[in-house]
Amino acid sequence: MKNYRFLLTACLLLCLPTASWADSYAPQKVVYHVNYADQSRMNATFTNINNHLEALDEDQLDIKVVIHGPSLEYFISATSDSSKQITLDNLKLQDVQFLICGNTVAAYQLTIDDLYDVAEEDVVKAGLPALVALQQQGYIYLRP
Repeated sequence: MKNYRFLLTACLLLCLPTASWADSYAPQKVVYHVNYADQSRMNATFTNINNHLEALDEDQLDIKVVIHGPSLEYFISATSDSSKQITLDNLKLQDVQFLICGNTVAAYQLTIDDLYDVAEEDVVKAGLPALVALQQQGYIYLRP
């Protein structure tokens, strides 16, 4: 009798509908705030973003990353660091958009040519107002 109950329970559990992890989340719009120089923290942040991407389907997620202050140094050093290039390229291939603070670029006395894979349309006038504007557009603020 115990075996019969066990088999019946197992069969019923197998017949229950299952959903993928991605199906359990509503579409998300997220802005990551990155303004620190600590390279291990930067790497952890990019790992968090990658994990976020893996948890949802591509059409369920819109991620923007606002880069300002000392975090700009990551994009400077990426011009000669292939591992950083791979990290940034991988995120961009998954439609992560990096928004670079123009005030920080000016403060560092740089141009976009000094930064890895940054185009004019990636540069915003100022990072903090960009964060506020994105939140006003419904983006959820994250600062890992």
